[in-house]
Amino acid sequence: MAEPQPPAPSCAPPSSSPAQLARAEQILLSLRHTRRELHLGVREARALAVEVVKWLERGLGEADLRQALLAERPEGGVRSAVGFLRYRLAQKCPEPPQTPPTPPAPPITAPVAEPPPVRELITCDGYGDEHLFRPLGDETSCPECRRATAYENWLQDTDTHHFPEGTPWRERFATVRAAEGLPPGSLV
Repeated sequence: MAEPQPPAPSCAPPSSSPAQLARAEQILLSLRHTRRELHLGVREARALAVEVVKWLERGLGEADLRQALLAERPEGGVRSAVGFLRYRLAQKCPEPPQTPPTPPAPPITAPVAEPPPVRELITCDGYGDEHLFRPLGDETSCPECRRATAYENWLQDTDTHHFPEGTPWRERFATVRAAEGLPPGSLV
């Protein structure tokens, strides 16, 4: 039984870019890795790339395109890779997606929210020289003083020992052992 004559490929759609054509060509050339009988030359792939772009523009992904081209081979095998792929591309091409006309968007009339009022500068209750800061909420200390207070509280809660700068490590160990009630020669 003879295969019907494939329709002649149409011209490239005006919207196909060189990047789309290159992608389509790569897809066609990659088919040889799945089916050896679909081995195309570069010129042949370029000639068929226009048809592949139509499929991609209609929303089909590369995997779906490969599935459509590779599924259901003829019983006698493929005699001409170019003829087989041209026929498949023309006959199985999906319909363009039907998009309902979108109604015009109503103009945006959302009220413009006013920025929050800028708070007044207040004097910080923290340590050090008197300085001003702008609070975000109801805090009375600037962020730097709050961090310093939090660090001091953490040091007290974790029983961390303060050593003057330059204290040798042996004296530090002896102080920690004594504070924790360990005998002088034991390992910590």
